[in-house]
Amino acid sequence: MSVARGFGLNGKSLYTNVTMPKYVWCNFIVDSTNGNGWGVRSVKSNGYIEAVFMHTSATPGKQNALTNPNPQAGFALIVFKNNFNYYLGGFSGQVIPLTSTSTTSLTTGNVYAITSVGTTTLAQWQTAGLPAGFAPTVGQSFVSAITGSISGSGTVGIPGVPNATVVSVVGDPNQTIANSNIATNAGAQIMVQFAAPTNSSTTTLVAASPSNNTVVGMQFCFDGSSVTIDGI
Repeated sequence: MSVARGFGLNGKSLYTNVTMPKYVWCNFIVDSTNGNGWGVRSVKSNGYIEAVFMHTSATPGKQNALTNPNPQAGFALIVFKNNFNYYLGGFSGQVIPLTSTSTTSLTTGNVYAITSVGTTTLAQWQTAGLPAGFAPTVGQSFVSAITGSISGSGTVGIPGVPNATVVSVVGDPNQTIANSNIATNAGAQIMVQFAAPTNSSTTTLVAASPSNNTVVGMQFCFDGSSVTIDGI
């Protein structure tokens, strides 16, 4: 099960009004149909997160020794290896899947991402808009400099639009950041909600999962010290 991780790997000072700030960065890919039953895949945190669980249409599975409780769509449960004293905040960003992965038609000023380099040469990609100084690779984004077709067999994708625009912490996170048995249960847990408008003509937000294959990046900040003056 969980083994608490040591912080301060960079060995440098961080000057702040918080006695012992501890930051955890992570990213994962939303994948509600993956057979692992987590609702996500490719969880990366440098070993500081025990599990990330989202809604799955598959049989809920185990990540490490924890079983996905299969939260309703639009929520994610983040389970850390460590306990903390206070939750201070965090942020989230999303890399949205492309809406197309095979177009060769460009419009000046529009943004695209390379999905296949193909036989298109460096010079041809630069003519299309690839910035100077970069060799063409899959995933690079650029602003098109032409209206017309890409020379050669290279293809691009059109950026998608996020269907989950707001990420919020659910409840009081300070109530679930000190587990009584890390070895058995892992450490702190934070529940977050993704939300989006119900349609394009309203600003009403409802819980909504990001599209499958969206890469979600998150950063959480905690205080690891019990020393406080006014609650931080």
